[in-house]
Amino acid sequence: MRATPFPSRACEVVALTVAEFTCELDSNAAISFDNVCRRFLDDANKAVVWFIRFRALTGWCEREGMAAWLRSEPARAQHANELAASFQLNDDWQFDSEGFRSAVESVGRHK
Repeated sequence: MRATPFPSRACEVVALTVAEFTCELDSNAAISFDNVCRRFLDDANKAVVWFIRFRALTGWCEREGMAAWLRSEPARAQHANELAASFQLNDDWQFDSEGFRSAVESVGRHK
Protein backbone atom coordinates (compact mmCIF):
# COMPACT_ATOMS: atom_id res chain seq x y z
CA MET A 1 0.00 0.00 0.00
CA ARG A 2 1.34 3.40 -0.99
CA ALA A 3 0.20 6.30 1.15
CA THR A 4 -0.57 9.70 -0.26
CA PRO A 5 1.71 12.36 1.24
CA PHE A 6 0.01 14.75 3.66
CA PRO A 7 -0.04 18.23 2.08
CA SER A 8 1.29 20.94 4.38
CA ARG A 9 1.30 23.50 1.55
CA ALA A 10 -1.11 23.97 -1.35
CA CYS A 11 1.57 23.07 -3.89
CA GLU A 12 1.86 19.65 -2.21
CA VAL A 13 -1.76 18.62 -2.87
CA VAL A 14 -1.33 15.66 -5.18
CA ALA A 15 -3.51 14.95 -8.18
CA LEU A 16 -6.29 12.40 -7.98
CA THR A 17 -7.58 10.41 -10.90
CA VAL A 18 -10.79 11.69 -12.44
CA ALA A 19 -12.53 8.53 -11.24
CA GLU A 20 -11.30 8.99 -7.65
CA PHE A 21 -12.48 12.57 -7.53
CA THR A 22 -15.75 12.40 -9.44
CA CYS A 23 -17.12 9.12 -8.06
CA GLU A 24 -20.36 10.03 -6.28
CA LEU A 25 -19.45 13.73 -6.57
CA ASP A 26 -22.32 16.06 -5.75
CA SER A 27 -21.11 19.63 -5.38
CA ASN A 28 -24.51 20.66 -4.01
CA ALA A 29 -24.56 18.12 -1.16
CA ALA A 30 -23.17 18.58 2.31
CA ILE A 31 -20.02 16.49 2.54
CA SER A 32 -18.76 15.13 5.82
CA PHE A 33 -15.11 14.30 6.32
CA ASP A 34 -16.11 10.94 7.80
CA ASN A 35 -17.95 9.99 4.60
CA VAL A 36 -14.94 10.95 2.49
CA CYS A 37 -12.65 8.89 4.75
CA ARG A 38 -14.89 5.86 4.22
CA ARG A 39 -14.26 6.18 0.47
CA PHE A 40 -10.50 5.96 1.04
CA LEU A 41 -10.23 3.49 3.91
CA ASP A 42 -6.69 2.48 3.02
CA ASP A 43 -5.33 6.05 2.64
CA ALA A 44 -6.57 8.78 4.98
CA ASN A 45 -4.33 11.37 3.34
CA LYS A 46 -6.05 10.73 0.03
CA ALA A 47 -9.31 11.62 1.78
CA VAL A 48 -7.69 14.88 2.92
CA VAL A 49 -6.61 15.61 -0.65
CA TRP A 50 -10.11 14.83 -1.95
CA PHE A 51 -11.66 17.17 0.59
CA ILE A 52 -9.19 19.98 -0.22
CA ARG A 53 -9.90 19.64 -3.94
CA PHE A 54 -13.66 19.52 -3.32
CA ARG A 55 -13.52 22.72 -1.25
CA ALA A 56 -11.43 24.41 -3.97
CA LEU A 57 -13.98 23.39 -6.60
CA THR A 58 -17.01 24.49 -4.61
CA GLY A 59 -15.26 27.74 -3.69
CA TRP A 60 -14.59 28.43 -7.36
CA CYS A 61 -18.18 27.58 -8.33
CA GLU A 62 -19.47 30.01 -5.68
CA ARG A 63 -17.53 32.96 -7.07
CA GLU A 64 -19.57 35.71 -8.62
CA GLY A 65 -20.83 34.81 -12.07
CA MET A 66 -19.53 31.24 -12.10
CA ALA A 67 -22.86 29.49 -11.48
CA ALA A 68 -24.49 31.28 -14.40
CA TRP A 69 -21.44 30.66 -16.59
CA LEU A 70 -21.50 26.95 -15.77
CA ARG A 71 -25.24 26.67 -16.50
CA SER A 72 -24.84 28.46 -19.86
CA GLU A 73 -23.07 25.40 -21.27
CA PRO A 74 -24.16 22.12 -19.65
CA ALA A 75 -20.87 20.28 -20.24
CA ARG A 76 -18.85 22.91 -18.36
CA ALA A 77 -19.76 21.59 -14.92
CA GLN A 78 -18.54 18.11 -15.87
CA HIS A 79 -15.33 19.53 -17.33
CA ALA A 80 -14.77 21.53 -14.13
CA ASN A 81 -15.32 18.43 -12.00
CA GLU A 82 -12.81 16.46 -14.06
CA LEU A 83 -10.20 19.23 -14.01
CA ALA A 84 -10.55 19.69 -10.26
CA ALA A 85 -9.04 16.23 -9.77
CA SER A 86 -5.60 17.46 -10.76
CA PHE A 87 -5.57 21.24 -11.27
CA GLN A 88 -2.84 23.08 -9.35
CA LEU A 89 -3.98 24.98 -6.26
CA ASN A 90 -2.74 28.48 -5.51
CA ASP A 91 -1.21 29.62 -2.21
CA ASP A 92 -4.72 30.21 -0.83
CA TRP A 93 -5.57 26.51 -1.36
CA GLN A 94 -7.97 27.48 -4.15
CA PHE A 95 -8.05 27.26 -7.93
CA ASP A 96 -7.01 30.45 -9.66
CA SER A 97 -10.33 31.82 -10.85
CA GLU A 98 -9.36 32.82 -14.37
CA GLY A 99 -6.83 30.04 -14.89
CA PHE A 100 -9.34 27.37 -13.92
CA ARG A 101 -12.08 28.93 -16.05
CA SER A 102 -9.71 29.08 -19.01
CA ALA A 103 -8.84 25.41 -18.53
CA VAL A 104 -12.55 24.48 -18.44
CA GLU A 105 -13.12 26.42 -21.67
CA SER A 106 -10.12 24.75 -23.28
CA VAL A 107 -11.41 21.26 -22.45
CA GLY A 108 -14.75 22.19 -23.99
CA ARG A 109 -13.10 23.26 -27.22
CA HIS A 110 -11.15 20.02 -27.47
CA LYS A 111 -13.96 17.56 -26.77
